[in-house]
Amino acid sequence: MRTCSHTLSRATALPYRLGNHSRNFSSSTRHLSSPSPDPKTVAEAFLSKFSQGQTFIRKQLLDANQLRLFSLTLNRPYLWPGSSVRSYKNLEEQEPLQGTPLPPAYHLCYFTPAQLPGILGQDGTDPSFNPDAPFTRRMWAGGSFHWPGADPGKSRQSSQQALLRVGDTVTEVTRVLSCEPKVIGKTGEPMLVVGVEKEFRNSKDELCVLDRRNWVFREALDPSKPVALVPKPNEKSEEELEQSTKGKLWREYNRSEATLFRFSALTFNAHRIHYDKPWATEVEGHRNAVVHGPLNLIAMLDLWRDEVSVHRGVGEGSAQEDEVIYYPQKIEYRATSPVYAGEGYRVVTDETARELEAADVRVVSNDGTVCMKGTITDWPHTT
Repeated sequence: MRTCSHTLSRATALPYRLGNHSRNFSSSTRHLSSPSPDPKTVAEAFLSKFSQGQTFIRKQLLDANQLRLFSLTLNRPYLWPGSSVRSYKNLEEQEPLQGTPLPPAYHLCYFTPAQLPGILGQDGTDPSFNPDAPFTRRMWAGGSFHWPGADPGKSRQSSQQALLRVGDTVTEVTRVLSCEPKVIGKTGEPMLVVGVEKEFRNSKDELCVLDRRNWVFREALDPSKPVALVPKPNEKSEEELEQSTKGKLWREYNRSEATLFRFSALTFNAHRIHYDKPWATEVEGHRNAVVHGPLNLIAMLDLWRDEVSVHRGVGEGSAQEDEVIYYPQKIEYRATSPVYAGEGYRVVTDETARELEAADVRVVSNDGTVCMKGTITDWPHTT
């Protein structure tokens, strides 16, 4: 069971506690008088709502079953590298035990949106931090995660580190950082980039995760007006793909629509581009359902901790002899192109990443398009 510190009313679009008052920041019932509002004016109006440095607070129990279903949806029956040698930890058979640390970025299956259906945007998105219309078409653009409590230099035992753990009641503190008007280079289309920061603190009030997210807001589309589909480039040949991964650590994915649906359900993300194919293709011009940006982000982190943290982490962050509980210091990432259901792509980093304190990781489609870029920073090497 998950708990939350606020009381949700029918009129509430932003399900957070702000002092002793509830405030509604939904854009679904507000319209600017001008048909072509100035992006800078909209950005300034948005920031004025948060000019006092407000924080929005929620508390939630990190229940075992949610983490179990999330990891299985990611096709990972074991949470941590090395744990497969103990079959009773297979998540198909048993929930993770109390106190189990959440792998990097798996906190995204908690603190999900909580609105009544009528509050959601036309495209299904959570409008809690939307600017005014027409900038309501939201996409996850990038950001960074930091794990300050996972420093192996401070403790050799994961049980003594400040980590998010199954069974703990965690506090999420959210604040708005920025809202900047920008222009899409290829089309000249205006957009707003909203920066939000989330702190996740354990029951001891220790900072476990610092999560900074950038959302792009573009002008809403008219569902009655058809749009052209994004063309599909030719995929590289098997020989070319094999050549492109020489000297690399890599993993290949081809996400099914069922996987996208399950990921949407577990993150309570109603954004229609991820599961409503007619909306994705006919309204937004995608050629299929779109793979979630956070799903690719987690794939980058999973590759790193499987291939790199095992090499670096044995004996440093292990809670048990057969498990490697090891986190990076941080990741900075940026989405650059959509990934589509039913299309192969690879998560790639150099073999030298095992030795580097900062490793570049890429999500690359099988046609060669770079879809996400990230840099994962390890903790300083110790001898």
